[in-house]
Amino acid sequence: MLRSRKFTMLFSARVLWGLLLLAILILAGVAFSWNRESVFFDGQVYFTDGDCYARMTRVRQLQDHPFTSIRTHSFENYPDGTRPHTTAPLDLLIALLTGTLRPFASQPLALAGALISPLLGLLTLFALAVWANALRLRFRAAMLFLLAVSPIMAQGFLLGRPDHQSLLLFLVSLALAAEAAIWLGHPAKWRYLSALAWGLALWVSLFEPLILLAFVLVARGIRGLLRNGDAGTDGAGDKSGISDVGRASGLPFCQGKTNGASAPLKLARFGPLGVFAGILLVAWAWDGWRAAAFDPHFNAWTKNIGELRHGTPAILFSWTGWLLAVGPPLLAWQFWKTREPLCLFLAGLILVVSGLTLEHLRWGYFLVLVFGMSLPWVLAAIRWKGLAWLAFAASLWPVAGEWDRMLYPDDEAFRARGEGVADAIALRDAALSLRGLPERGVVAPWWFSPAVVWWSGQPCVGGTSHQSLPGIADSSEVFLATNVSKAKEILARRKAGYLIAYEPERVVSNAAQILGIPAPAGTLAEGLYKNPHSYTGDFKLLHRNRFFRVYEILAQPDLQ
Repeated sequence: MLRSRKFTMLFSARVLWGLLLLAILILAGVAFSWNRESVFFDGQVYFTDGDCYARMTRVRQLQDHPFTSIRTHSFENYPDGTRPHTTAPLDLLIALLTGTLRPFASQPLALAGALISPLLGLLTLFALAVWANALRLRFRAAMLFLLAVSPIMAQGFLLGRPDHQSLLLFLVSLALAAEAAIWLGHPAKWRYLSALAWGLALWVSLFEPLILLAFVLVARGIRGLLRNGDAGTDGAGDKSGISDVGRASGLPFCQGKTNGASAPLKLARFGPLGVFAGILLVAWAWDGWRAAAFDPHFNAWTKNIGELRHGTPAILFSWTGWLLAVGPPLLAWQFWKTREPLCLFLAGLILVVSGLTLEHLRWGYFLVLVFGMSLPWVLAAIRWKGLAWLAFAASLWPVAGEWDRMLYPDDEAFRARGEGVADAIALRDAALSLRGLPERGVVAPWWFSPAVVWWSGQPCVGGTSHQSLPGIADSSEVFLATNVSKAKEILARRKAGYLIAYEPERVVSNAAQILGIPAPAGTLAEGLYKNPHSYTGDFKLLHRNRFFRVYEILAQPDLQ
């Protein structure tokens, strides 16, 4: 009877946990797709920014030539092209999802691009739920809830945003989950997951994962030195229950001593390192590693990139909640009570990533991930469980405020959002007028260029990557030109055959900022937009709509 009652209680607890997890995943799906009305419109799929259109152009090329290494982009910075940092893993995932959706969708490629990031977000939450359940972590529901509702995580896993950050967040979450299990002395299989996740993350990007891995390895090395210094004889004083095999050293994914170790033990120590090295070797063979030369216009260009701006404490709290301010001290207190080194590791990681986020907002995704995964230990430092839950709930007030601003913007923000949707629709209409025409370079405002490539199939002189800055600068000079002859010199050098004019105030001000000069009067951008027939000997109007004017560039001998 007692055994039956225990089984019933255990079964009920698992059912309740399953229902709670399902509710959190549904909430996350709603949060990750809050922008669906601007992605799916009139039977078309519109992506959230230029980089996403560039990504989808890569996937389209991959579909035409499967398993091809795409190391150059001929469709931006035309005709020179670029050697981007973009890598294959997300391309392959989108292509795989496209094949899965093909029997059910009329536009499987575009739909796969729209869905890939929300699906990776749900997979991230599910994987962390499995991890937390395996480690029997208290307050795991708080961790999952924060990751599901944080506005910056919704941005990372946003519908219509096929960006590498969604895959990075998934892989880094696996890597940090495995790292926590390693520090807690769980079986060696977690080391293989750590090696696999870190290797794939470095394949996707050599920036954020490399910095995070460096911190992890430094922390392992410090812990190894401290433990060896305190060990005395055969691990005396070790209160964690972790054997010598589980002790961390400074080498990636390798632990302890190797002299006299048996073959299975050597495999357990060096097998993960082999997995890690093997993935990096495949990454190098497939994509290579590339560096771009510094462009003098880079600093001016970065002012247009939101993720490269500085953060503030208020912004950080709107993504994580107020508990971020007391998270590291609570983790230090938890270490003082339990002597669990993982608490200090998490506290240090939160402080480092918080500093990086204050420097560049692009780190906000990883800050919320790290802080969310630390919540089981942060809340465990509060003595009373009810008080811990109350503190967590109250701390989410700035997160709720940020969602209120996103869902119910003020008049100016609402108008800007509506104009963005209208721009996307009108740009598609303008770009389609170039489809099927002879392939020539297109001069367009740089932030629109990847979408022009996607819809028209024509390469663009500009682009949204920093490798496209030479083309961005040349396009800016064309739009700011006060005489046609100067503009046509650049157009001839760039082998440009088409030009797309847009609302001149924004084009002129941005071009002047990029070039670092005062905005002149009487620019070509203003003339082509407001007086389409005033340059009949040099430009032929092909198409016009509410926001855009599409021209063919005439009298260019180099294009014949």
